[in-house]
Amino acid sequence: MPGREPHRVEVAVTALADTGLGLATLPAVHAGPRTLMIRNALPGEQVVALVRKRRHGIWYAEADAPALAAPQRVMAPCSAYPQCGACVLQHLDYPAQLAHKQSVVDRLLAAAGVTPDVRRAPVSGPRFHYRYRARLGARVVDGTLLLGFSQAFANRVARMTDCRTLAAPLADAIPELAHVLGGLSIADRIPQVELAAGDSDAAFVIRHLDALTAADEARLGAFAAHPRRTVLLQSAGYDSVRPLQACAARLPLNYANPDFGLLFEFLPTDFTQVNPSVNRSLVRAAVLALDVRPGDRVIDLYSGIGNFALALARRGAQVSGWEGAVGAVARARRNAELNGLGTRAEFAVKDLYDASGSHVGGARLMLLDPPRSGAGPNLTAWAGSAGLERIVYVSCNPETFATDAALLRDCGFRLAELGVFDMFPHTAHVETLGLFVRS
Repeated sequence: MPGREPHRVEVAVTALADTGLGLATLPAVHAGPRTLMIRNALPGEQVVALVRKRRHGIWYAEADAPALAAPQRVMAPCSAYPQCGACVLQHLDYPAQLAHKQSVVDRLLAAAGVTPDVRRAPVSGPRFHYRYRARLGARVVDGTLLLGFSQAFANRVARMTDCRTLAAPLADAIPELAHVLGGLSIADRIPQVELAAGDSDAAFVIRHLDALTAADEARLGAFAAHPRRTVLLQSAGYDSVRPLQACAARLPLNYANPDFGLLFEFLPTDFTQVNPSVNRSLVRAAVLALDVRPGDRVIDLYSGIGNFALALARRGAQVSGWEGAVGAVARARRNAELNGLGTRAEFAVKDLYDASGSHVGGARLMLLDPPRSGAGPNLTAWAGSAGLERIVYVSCNPETFATDAALLRDCGFRLAELGVFDMFPHTAHVETLGLFVRS
């Protein structure tokens, strides 16, 4: 088996891994670990793969298009694919992408001993230009600043002049922004740019490791002269983020949820769902699944800026939202007032991974939208609250969702409904909604 140098090997692809990579076994002539994960490869294909690296006993490789393609293979529409590491499934027919994501959730739940009563059909939205949040790397190469996602299997920035997944106001700005950043006096000290868009405006948070000159700020100001662009500067952590003086009046950004007559304000550094269309479907499904009655008390854990809580309040519920991020709670309170729901929705800062956040007594309904690490150590205590009848669990990680589903089963809740929401088309990311009902 080779050392660190790339080499080519011909293998048969036998399956599609949860990561969206093709799965193969190296020939027996190779010693040591023989599992191979391959980008741009589908089950049933015989591919020549360029082995790039080894990690945790698994080899990783990338393949050229095979001589004989699998029936589900399609031509990727993005010119940067598959070198760009942001997408892993553009070469797979979209219905097959949805089927794969459903199969990942089903397999993990089955391994945890949990079977849903009903599986809803996967929910999707726009397949391209759907992404309203992203973090791009920046690097100067041969005198030119590259701005893009990381390359697959490499600590390098992909060459991007466009992106088919970013929302149009973000994608359209990439060439100009790269040119502007490349002309700064500290171009080689710009490691990344965060992008965020609302319904009308786009924001660009420029991380800089050295101080900008007045001329640098003027150059960025010219880029921000576009009436729908906001430029912010970040010299250290998120507490250092500040807008260019000319852009301060354009904050905060906002997005609407017309299904519930809601408008949300947020800052570019706040967490919001990347896909507005699928987010609206997700919120609608969560509210319907909880079967809210006027006057119901609902506890919304990991409530963010109020994305779910205010829709529940609009339906007549009395909602308590708990969230660990101080800024998000401030925004949620502002959004409640903005939408005339200040008396129906209250928000508090709580560390939900700490035992002090375990008491949620009095609520009939609960909504969970935790980070990838899962609901945390208080889940069984929450599920044991007297009077709690229904839980909607929104997850961005099928592994922790399956683990937590087994805990809820042991607490007397059955998985009544399961649905997959394709928040990130062409990636391996899976968003899941589960309705748990007390048996």
